[in-house]
Amino acid sequence: MKSFQNLKENPEFFERYFIKEYMIQAIRKFFEAKNYHELESPILADALPQERYLNVLSTEIQLQNGTKKTAYLIPSTETWNKKILAAGLGNHFTITKVFRGLEEISPNHAPEFTMLEWYELDHNYHDLMDSTEELIKSIIEYINSKKLNHYRYDDGTVLYNDTKIKFFEKWQRKSVRELFKENLDTNLEDIISLDGVKILAEKLNVKILDNDDWHTIFDIIFSEFIETKFPEDIPIFVYDYPKIMCPLTKPSETDPLVSQKVELYIARKEIANGYTELLDADLQKENFDREQKARAELGRPEIKYDNDLIDALSLGIPKVAGIGMGLDRLAMILANAKSISDINFFPASEWN
Repeated sequence: MKSFQNLKENPEFFERYFIKEYMIQAIRKFFEAKNYHELESPILADALPQERYLNVLSTEIQLQNGTKKTAYLIPSTETWNKKILAAGLGNHFTITKVFRGLEEISPNHAPEFTMLEWYELDHNYHDLMDSTEELIKSIIEYINSKKLNHYRYDDGTVLYNDTKIKFFEKWQRKSVRELFKENLDTNLEDIISLDGVKILAEKLNVKILDNDDWHTIFDIIFSEFIETKFPEDIPIFVYDYPKIMCPLTKPSETDPLVSQKVELYIARKEIANGYTELLDADLQKENFDREQKARAELGRPEIKYDNDLIDALSLGIPKVAGIGMGLDRLAMILANAKSISDINFFPASEWN
């Protein structure tokens, strides 16, 4: 039975779907109060930033004169956020659909989902943690004001999968360096090379392939031995990721191995990903060139190079931090739903 058919027979379930609608209302109210502009991003793009593991969805457009062009369905709005920052717009946010290729259709994943991105002038990734926590708490308060029958968050407590998540208590903040030391008694210096991370994988009995690169092995270890230890009842910010993972991120000023990147996990699900933005045009081009080469070596499809982003950085962008938040996963948690399909009226899981 499709969602619209189920709702016809069980209209009491509408409240669950309204959670995402109220979230978006609360987000716009939050940023309007801070005098942020809302940027309308394109959905189709003719070029994208270079990232070695980015799986894009593309289509071929034929113009009236017979010319054919490849267009990408955007995986994020970041390149347009930075171009408009170069133009001088200032603080702003974007809410739009984004797309990922080779994405499984599962409780936590879909090829199409709703993304919020926002950019804060004169701020860094630590400031992003503050504003992200403030925003999510304001969303919970807004939904509470709707006095729904099935969704009440007394004292900021949200029931999800039989766990009470305490949003109004102190959120955790841990660096990647701290997490590897606490959980695996491993120093970041020891696993920053391919040989080093392979040694740790062998110690942990992680099965890897001969052609697995550093990123793949690190991700396996992180997901199996670090993420699984995250608290389920308190949100946690994880920050200072290895520099090799962050081609668009400003390097740390105190630790040469890491960049100023942060991710938010709630109920052990990644909800948001942000960083202090890299604004050095030459370094950004160097990173993109390296990522483009890595894509070719991995046999991944070529993505047209976004030279306009390099040009925007060359124009000059003020110090800024930006973050993207997946609204479907957050809505799933706030609605105590088993899948993101359960908070979207027309989910990909119902495709014929």
